[in-house]
Amino acid sequence: MAPSLPPAAGQPPSPEPGRGQPDPSAAPTPSAATPAQWPGAVRRPASPEFEQSAKTWLFELAPARWWYEEVFHHDPAELAHMIRLRLESTVATMQASLRSAPALPQSYVRPGPLEQKLELYARERDWARAMLEQVRLVEDGLRALYGRTARKAAQRGVRARPIPAPRARPETG
Repeated sequence: MAPSLPPAAGQPPSPEPGRGQPDPSAAPTPSAATPAQWPGAVRRPASPEFEQSAKTWLFELAPARWWYEEVFHHDPAELAHMIRLRLESTVATMQASLRSAPALPQSYVRPGPLEQKLELYARERDWARAMLEQVRLVEDGLRALYGRTARKAAQRGVRARPIPAPRARPETG
């Protein structure tokens, strides 16, 4: 058997042939904690960047005005909860639209192919369902994080430090 060459600088060692061992440098596979539906922009719950990445991702899904709500900056799990409620509403609305659109009198519907409108409703419903599953996973991760953090702090007798408030909401006319 020929000796194997050392890996090039900066390259991880390759597994020996026939061993059947996975490459430790390969990307981790989804686990029970991070299923396949886990959003790619959110770090895993065990990582130190999890809370900040979850908060950033959730604010991208939320209406812009929610950025100015102090409670969402203090409690990203509540932000996830509100987004989940909004997505559940979207799914229900699109489902109702799909059921009722064919029955609408033509006087209520602008001209155009009904099939295109129905496809749009179906795409929006499917998108909301997919996002809903991802938001549920992130919400569960945040609630688990806060449960552990609160228990550890209580055991040490430490109170939570205040989080700086967001900028003031702009005036509207």
